[in-house]
Amino acid sequence: MAISIFAKPYFISNDGRLMRGTSMIRGEQIAKQVGAKLNPQSGYQDDVCIYVKPYTQPPYDFQFEGRPYLDVIDTYKFIEVAKAHPEVTVIACSVADQGTLSKVIDNPVILIPQHHCNFERLKRDRDKVVTVGAISNPSAITYLPDNLPKRLSEVGLNFLAYSDFKERTDVVDFYKKIDIQIIWRPWKAELSNPLKMINAATFGIPSVAYDEDGFREMAGCYVPVQTADELIARIENLTSSPETYSDYAEKCFEKAEEYHIENIGRLYKDL
Repeated sequence: MAISIFAKPYFISNDGRLMRGTSMIRGEQIAKQVGAKLNPQSGYQDDVCIYVKPYTQPPYDFQFEGRPYLDVIDTYKFIEVAKAHPEVTVIACSVADQGTLSKVIDNPVILIPQHHCNFERLKRDRDKVVTVGAISNPSAITYLPDNLPKRLSEVGLNFLAYSDFKERTDVVDFYKKIDIQIIWRPWKAELSNPLKMINAATFGIPSVAYDEDGFREMAGCYVPVQTADELIARIENLTSSPETYSDYAEKCFEKAEEYHIENIGRLYKDL
């Protein structure tokens, strides 16, 4: 059956930030991979219709068409949309989110993870671990622990924070420059997924992360922490033991292949 994907267009804001990045990932990139129509104006009524975070307002009387699927990504408000349309199948993008959603809505909930950025299957090829990195939007970068660059420099490491990404290749270029990734969000998100961790893993790069339920499916590819002191200590452990780093890198390569766009695309074709 033909697939139509509906995703609000992504754009660059006045201050140069990529907005609606999920429309690029779950809309444009997936449509190209599986040969789906993207935002068709007609001829889709008999298709599998995937709605990626559609624009809705109460009372959520959104008009779903075709064989509809609602792709909520990480936006909890779409639970109300799902409740208003129990006939619509909901797509979760992490194992944890599938469990969370299944507890609060009566809709069928299926799992289609997000694919990673590394279509080319590039690999980290440096012998030394010298650069720690974090990628996020500018506001989230401000939540990193105080004096993080200074503390890392004291143990011989560089720090690279990056938020100016606009294309997939920008993200790829960031990961080509780092050896360990930090993921730091010291609050509990209602829905979360391990996409950043998956992106790093495909290059053979382990993450040290403030732990979340959404990360657990990547066990063996990251080191969970809860405090800034623990963060620095676990990074030092990775840098001081080539064997430990190599073990993580091998697990990262193996696990991340599950999330390559070729493999994720097959899940869409099976709908």
